[in-house]
Amino acid sequence: MRKKSELIFSLLLLPIDFVAILSAFLIAYGLRVRFDVRPVAHPLGIVFFLKIFLLIVPVWILIFAICGLYNQSALRGRLHELSRIFVGVSGGLMFMVVVDFLSKTPIFPSKAVPVYAYGFSLITVTIGRIIVRTIQRALFHYGVGAHKAVIVGSGTLAQQLSDSLINTTTSGYDIVGVLDSAQGAQGRMSPLRVDKNLRNLLNRLGGAPIDEIIQADSSLNSEEIFELVEYAANNHITYRFVPNQFGIFATHSELGTLAGMPMVAMKRTKLDGWGRIVKRGFDLVASIGGGIILLPVAFIIAILIKLTDPGPVLYRHKRLSRSGKPIYVYKFRTMRRKFSTGEFKGKSDLEVFTAMNRADLIEEFKRDQKVRADPRVSPIGSFLRRTSLDELPQLVNIIRGDISLVGPRPIVHAELEKYGTGRSTLLSLKPGLTGLWQVSGRNDVSYDERVKLDIFYIENWSLWLDIRIIIRTVLILVSGRGAY
Repeated sequence: MRKKSELIFSLLLLPIDFVAILSAFLIAYGLRVRFDVRPVAHPLGIVFFLKIFLLIVPVWILIFAICGLYNQSALRGRLHELSRIFVGVSGGLMFMVVVDFLSKTPIFPSKAVPVYAYGFSLITVTIGRIIVRTIQRALFHYGVGAHKAVIVGSGTLAQQLSDSLINTTTSGYDIVGVLDSAQGAQGRMSPLRVDKNLRNLLNRLGGAPIDEIIQADSSLNSEEIFELVEYAANNHITYRFVPNQFGIFATHSELGTLAGMPMVAMKRTKLDGWGRIVKRGFDLVASIGGGIILLPVAFIIAILIKLTDPGPVLYRHKRLSRSGKPIYVYKFRTMRRKFSTGEFKGKSDLEVFTAMNRADLIEEFKRDQKVRADPRVSPIGSFLRRTSLDELPQLVNIIRGDISLVGPRPIVHAELEKYGTGRSTLLSLKPGLTGLWQVSGRNDVSYDERVKLDIFYIENWSLWLDIRIIIRTVLILVSGRGAY
């Protein structure tokens, strides 16, 4: 699981890289144009030069991202970061040279400027990375941002990992324990504490967080290892292993190195790290913009609810968000007052249907978690549900960060069992105002199909998929297909 501090450092690198590249080009411009007595081929002013640079620098940042310079691993002191900087700076400068070649108007006052800028960029970008890494390591010393990790094994590989990672300040890891049942494991892994099974380890930690499980060479059998994998999946913990362990394989995995040895990290979803930042930014822009446009509509709906069925305008319901965090989702009240704030207030759907002596509704609700002709719904509420306008207040939930614009359905705790082994996947990201199941038939889709669609969305997320779902949602709302 990515730590928030790591995401902050990744974001911090963007302006630092921008300043580093800008400084390099300004120094190059000054050395060649201001301090060199030789005439320049194209006497371009500093203002024109800066305008061209500001238009091109986003491409440099994109090239840096493609080269992996904003990956979390690059922030954790990897030696190959220097090679990434070299490739990124080389690619960025090559792009500018191509632009200069294709442009009718030269963008460099002299051929020496890009040459100077290339050398200075390597220096300034590297200095920026050193500053960020120094700050991060200083915070590691106080435990801020350090990954709480458990090493599985006590053999040669595990000892090598322990020796390499035990210094939190330099490694960014805080080894909170070792798990292995081999004889003599405690002596080999001293001074770290060794537990023989997962239950003992968790009891000893007493609820303290674990960010990573790193499996090396252990005497645990296949059942115990798969128990670890399942525990990591259910608790959104990064699971790394040396790629020779019992043939473990995951479709969402990432190859890398740790302490000089090859490692495979099992990734939960694409919405980890930068994916989460992109999705959150998209949510804020879309929900704030949509909220401003739809504010008059929301005001009219509130007045109609007050006039036709006096009582609270809004209704909130307890649901689960990312990692099982309880949240309250807001909607316009669509049920008659006595079912929301009157005599039936606080009663579950099944309790209300039982009191109404409606066995048919009980059976339908147990099957679909919804009923088609719900007698509790008011006339205005029926219209709001049909058009999905009852969900407009959830734009506030999106802005607050409770839910996302697109995602799996917000569910109650009792529904988790219907997701079976997919429940950990479901809880790996926030639910959404709309989602894949809504654009695949809405309420015409069976509950089991909704579950499958939710899992598919999480495992195959992309920003383009979100945009397509939003477009299809608008078209479906206009047509009213699948609503009740």
